[in-house]
Amino acid sequence: MAEGGRKPYDVFKTMLPKLTAALGKEPTFTNVTDFLLADDLITEQQLDSIKSKTNLTDQKRGSEVAHCLREKIRNHDNPAKCLLKICDIFEDEDDVGSEVLKKHGATMRSKIKETPEASRSDPIKAQPTVPVFSGTTASSRFRSVSDRLENAISSCLTGVVSKLYAPGLISLDLKDEMINSHDIPSKKASKLVSELQRSLNSHEHPETFLNDVCTVLREVGEKPITDIVNKLGTTAASPVSHPEEISKRNLGTTDELSIEDVETVTTVLNKALFGATKWVDLGLKLGLLMPRLNVIGEGGGDAYRHLRRTIEAWLEEEDNVTSRTWQTLIDAVEGTGDRAAAQRIPDKLKTFYNITL
Repeated sequence: MAEGGRKPYDVFKTMLPKLTAALGKEPTFTNVTDFLLADDLITEQQLDSIKSKTNLTDQKRGSEVAHCLREKIRNHDNPAKCLLKICDIFEDEDDVGSEVLKKHGATMRSKIKETPEASRSDPIKAQPTVPVFSGTTASSRFRSVSDRLENAISSCLTGVVSKLYAPGLISLDLKDEMINSHDIPSKKASKLVSELQRSLNSHEHPETFLNDVCTVLREVGEKPITDIVNKLGTTAASPVSHPEEISKRNLGTTDELSIEDVETVTTVLNKALFGATKWVDLGLKLGLLMPRLNVIGEGGGDAYRHLRRTIEAWLEEEDNVTSRTWQTLIDAVEGTGDRAAAQRIPDKLKTFYNITL
């Protein structure tokens, strides 16, 4: 909630008179609305409606955009998160380049504190998200390299698409469109990057999703792509220094975990940046068998839901599970090939739960 009990909607509303003129001027109008559209903060219908109105002054055109954003915040499931996404765009010096919007974005950011609320209808969304990293969000970091990434992947699009589809990072429909469409490669690359940006913006665990995308793109083996991805990875290396205490259960270092600990385990995996797309490999290392993992995979949902169901099966000692300790989990994660995530787990346990292995 905003400072002093004010809601994000009210924070934005008080800034409306200062925003409208800046939003309506070119080239700011085009730059901002392109990113607002890419981030699903304004619809194509709304933007077309504004552009179709002739003889609009800068003030009036900016007012139309601002009121669309105001209603987006009002109707959003998480108004604070929505407003922070708007601030990210306003403060983008490279692509938006408006000192006025940058100033107002910073002002609004200072008045709100993001408090994501998990969906009551979907248990997988109830788990805490990966912590926000210092500096910039996953969404803004990815957006900052989107143009270079489009250029880099356009020459090897088929390989990139196949790599992204295999772990479920893009849909089958998008894969088919990328492969079968007669558009030129640069246009298809632009569409692919835009869809990844859209998925990242709406994802419950944006840092983990970005980490999965970076892992896959590195596997393509093209230096221009790897250089871009490594820049993203470097930016995401340092978590904020004041994590919130989230443990409600006194967990010992050698105690057997139980199904009560499913939220804790999935949280630690997320904070350690373990790639959810490796849920099958992890399940096998933990002692689960393929028939059970096949059932999990056929049960619907994305890789994060599958990972959670895998952890639940492990904690319930299904199949050939013989141990349910933190060390067992660390060994299994390392066994998937993600040594970096395995090495992060003890640190996350110490930081968030005061557990020393």
